[in-house]
Amino acid sequence: MTSRTVPAFQPGAHKPASGRRLAWATWTTSCTHLLLLFFAIESESWAVRGVCLLLIAAVSLFAWSGNFRRWRAIIDTPTSRIESAAQGYVELQGMAAWQHPQPLMSELRGTHCCWYWFRVERKTSKDEWTIEQEGESPEPFVLDDGSGKCIVHPTEAEIQSSRRETWREHDRRYTERLILPGDPLYAIGEFSTLQPLGGKAAVDAEIGALLVRWKQDPITLRERFDLDRDGVIDLKEWALARNQARREVERKRANAPAAPAVNMMRRPADSRLFLLSNMDPESLARKYILWKWLHLALFFTALGAGTWCLVR
Repeated sequence: MTSRTVPAFQPGAHKPASGRRLAWATWTTSCTHLLLLFFAIESESWAVRGVCLLLIAAVSLFAWSGNFRRWRAIIDTPTSRIESAAQGYVELQGMAAWQHPQPLMSELRGTHCCWYWFRVERKTSKDEWTIEQEGESPEPFVLDDGSGKCIVHPTEAEIQSSRRETWREHDRRYTERLILPGDPLYAIGEFSTLQPLGGKAAVDAEIGALLVRWKQDPITLRERFDLDRDGVIDLKEWALARNQARREVERKRANAPAAPAVNMMRRPADSRLFLLSNMDPESLARKYILWKWLHLALFFTALGAGTWCLVR
C-alpha cells in the first residue's frame, strides 16, 4: 500500500490525544506492574519484595475498578432511539456520518473519515521507539440511527476503533486509527437537544433588531410613524412603531419553516463513561469483563504473595 508522506508536525494543529485515555491508562498500568515486579525480583529484601507486590495489588485493584465501571455502564444502560431519547445519560447505536459536506481526511493516509488518531514514532540509536508526533481530529461527526441524527463531540471521549493500521518506513513507525462514514457507531454519554430559538425573549430580540434597522433610516421612519408631522417621533408614535415591528416579526416567524432541533452528545459533567466505538457493545463488554477478571486475579495473587513476603 502506498503511504502518504507525513507533514512536519505543527503544535496546535491537532487536538492532543486525550481521547486515548483508556489506552494510556492500560499502558501505564502495565508498565507500573513490570517496573514493580522488576524491583521485587532484583531486591534481596523480603520486605521490599512484599511492598512491591502489595503495590502491584493496589494498581490491579484500581485497574479492575475502571474496567468494572465501564462494563457496568455498557450493560446497564439501555439503547435509546434518537427521536425519543431522554435528556441525560443515554446509549445510542447507529451509523457514523460526516457533519459537513467537506469530508475530513486522516493525517497519515489521507483517508476520508469521520475521526482519526495517529502516532509517528522514531527509532533511536538505542533501538527504542520514541513518540515524534501524535494527535487526533477534534471535529464533531454524526450518529444516524434512522430515527434521527445526533452530533457527537469526540473531545475527551474514550474512542475504541477496530480500524487500526501500523506500518514502518525506514526508522519511523506509523499508526493510524479511523472511524469511517458508514461504520457502525456506538456511543454512550450525555445527550441533549437544543431547541431552535423561540419564546418571548427571542421575539423581543428580533423586534429590537428591527427597530434598530428602522432607526438607521430616519427619513423613512418619520414618513411611516410621525403622525403629526412635527419631525419628531414622540412616545405615542414610538409605541406605534414598536407594535408594527412586533406584527412584522410575528408574521415573519409564522411564515418561516420551523427550525429543526439539534441533538448533541458530549462528555458527562460527572465521572461517568463517555465512549465512542465502531465496535458493537457486546464485543466491548466482553473486552472489559476479560480485563476485569485478569486484574482481579492479579490482585489476589499479588496480595497473597506480598503478605507472605512481609510475614516471612
